[in-house]
Amino acid sequence: MNDSLKLEFLPWEHKDKIVPFIQAQVETHHKVVNDLLPDDEYLYNDVDLPMTPGLFDTFVDDTPTPFYAKRLLKLFIKQMSNPTTKTRKATYEKIIFDNIASYGEEFVDRFQQVERDESRVQEEALWLLEHAAHREVVKFAVTVLGCTDCEKYKELLFTIGMHEEFTSYVVFALKNGTSRANDQIWQLARQVHGWGKIAAVEQLEATSPKIKQWLLIKGCENTIMDEYLAYTCADKGDLEVALEEDEISRELYDGANRIIQALLHDDAFDSIEDYQYASIVLSRFVHHARVHCNTVNDFYTLMKIYEFINADEAVWEERFNNHWQKHERDAIRQAIQPLINGHKWSYVALDMLQSDYDLKALEIARFYELDVTDNLFELLKKYPTNGELYLAIMATNNDQHIKKLCTFAESHLSLSSLSNDEQDCLQYLIQDLHEYEGVGLPLIQAALESDNGSLQYQALTVLEAWQSEISQQPSVQAAIKNIASTSKDKEDRKLAKQLM
Repeated sequence: MNDSLKLEFLPWEHKDKIVPFIQAQVETHHKVVNDLLPDDEYLYNDVDLPMTPGLFDTFVDDTPTPFYAKRLLKLFIKQMSNPTTKTRKATYEKIIFDNIASYGEEFVDRFQQVERDESRVQEEALWLLEHAAHREVVKFAVTVLGCTDCEKYKELLFTIGMHEEFTSYVVFALKNGTSRANDQIWQLARQVHGWGKIAAVEQLEATSPKIKQWLLIKGCENTIMDEYLAYTCADKGDLEVALEEDEISRELYDGANRIIQALLHDDAFDSIEDYQYASIVLSRFVHHARVHCNTVNDFYTLMKIYEFINADEAVWEERFNNHWQKHERDAIRQAIQPLINGHKWSYVALDMLQSDYDLKALEIARFYELDVTDNLFELLKKYPTNGELYLAIMATNNDQHIKKLCTFAESHLSLSSLSNDEQDCLQYLIQDLHEYEGVGLPLIQAALESDNGSLQYQALTVLEAWQSEISQQPSVQAAIKNIASTSKDKEDRKLAKQLM
């Protein structure tokens, strides 16, 4: 054949474009109402559900692929010099090969050292935004746009930033390429609620009393974890100064309550231990609690402060070596004791647990050493797949309670076709059955026969801890043999073979 037909497949063709998808939502609803993105179908399958917007970037290896940024920059320079379908395709395909969360910082450093025509940079960045059918291309284009004076594209950037997958990149572009960026970042922080809010608040500068007040009242509240932003909001918002007032508003009290709870949480990233104004803030909060403490959530924070103040002396020796003084601890202890001594909140918590489940009410009841196990079992009848109830009962470490819970689970969980919630409940149960030989064997059997690798492993470790006679039962052996021959996990296969 003298003639040949060359087929050229362009990676952005015949696919929904991401930026118009976001713009349509914002134009109609003034916010993003659908977190999904058009390229989800390329990234996820029927088993792997889409991640929360912005979460994936936190998992990306921050060690860039060697020479990747350098090669991508070379392609983009070539595209700017000669913007054809061929050069744009080469850049586009290179962008979607890796994640900008990994190489972005290096790319920006290199890009800012290159002599360039800003108008050409912007033209090609806008072309990418117009045609992008993959999220990495949007992130790249926003980053490149932010390396120029992009004042006239503020509105476009803001709209893109309202989708939390792109908020952190838009914040960079606003700070780097526009004037009065802080006002835009604050506005954006009030529009988003998850990873995007975390990114925006971390970059927000508390340049006015209004921003400081917002940080203390609304700043750390988000759909991910308050613990991510509690320290940032306390620090930037000058919480210690705000609480020095003789009287504070209910709004400020609620905001401080949220921040202090998060700082005291075991999972806090920057905790109360790192906070230099901890003694002032806790002292003033306890002072204001005499007026404002009127809900279980309010008292829960006081309970956590009490536990913090009454930690082991060895812990306090270390604190005294940092930024605490003995008289500060003694003053808080003395001030909080009357609020703890009354039993009002133990009765309130008990009353709540008689009608519905509330984790904070449960912790308060346990703080006052109340036995609420019967209440938990009653609630379990209403909510047989509430994993927190299983955890709470297992935490009693009481033989009779655990046997009763296993019996309940055997009759109320669909052991042959476990739902996701039921799998969680079963996980909470069997992970602590090692010391309860023979208890919950049908649950162990169900875990072995499930297609959940974590459940299978937990069941195998329980059988390993029990007497070998139990694992030799025919039905149990059949399930173990199946794991030994079919499991994709090497450790599971090894453990199963040992039990055989």
